Amino acid sequence: MDTMRQPIVVLHVEDDEQLGASVAAFLRAHGCETSTARDGPSALARLAQLPAAPDVLIMDFMLPGDMDGADVAQEICRMLGHVVPTVFLSGELSNAAMPWLPGAPLLFIAKPVPADTLLAVIESFASLGRFLLAHGRQ
Repeated sequence: MDTMRQPIVVLHVEDDEQLGASVAAFLRAHGCETSTARDGPSALARLAQLPAAPDVLIMDFMLPGDMDGADVAQEICRMLGHVVPTVFLSGELSNAAMPWLPGAPLLFIAKPVPADTLLAVIESFASLGRFLLAHGRQ
């Protein structure tokens, strides 16, 4: 990651505590500011604790409780007033419903995801999201 630019802010919602911790450690080691939540309500609470609005959301699609990853992403975008590039991760992509996030870059990836692939996607999505936001396209 280019250290001359502002760090990429990532909000990762993952109910598997070990996976969430390992992804957060990996992203931090590559210069991202990462916060992890285990479900929808805790993700919405973490949003206020981030140093800046997230550049990228990483959502486990299947989450405990009443909100799935699409619901959480939609609520975060509603709260921020703009769409956020979102990566959905799932072991069961065939059951994943497309979220209603017009204009948001979205990518669905089956778990497990190679670390270098995830990092490349996050960097690309963050750049795209920042470009769209700066040009009033979100």
